[in-house]
Amino acid sequence: MLRKIFNMLDVNSDGKVDALDMKKALFRYEWIVVTGLLLTIIPMGNVLGYTNIDSDFFWALAGLCLTVEGVIELYYEQKHWDTVKGNK
Repeated sequence: MLRKIFNMLDVNSDGKVDALDMKKALFRYEWIVVTGLLLTIIPMGNVLGYTNIDSDFFWALAGLCLTVEGVIELYYEQKHWDTVKGNK
């Protein structure tokens, strides 16, 4: 069981779980998709009458989605510019 968890956390398959693994796991575009799906599914549950979630929660979720997208985009933009400056 612990071995499976270790293998899942070892994103770059180097045999150890370190800060680089956590960085690669956190800064993935899939998080934008996941938060976008939540931002679609949860309000639709309200519209269809399955849930009764307060609109403040929706706006908090929208803020989280935008923050996740912004952080990921800033990370990859900085990574791009570091590469460009390093090649000159």
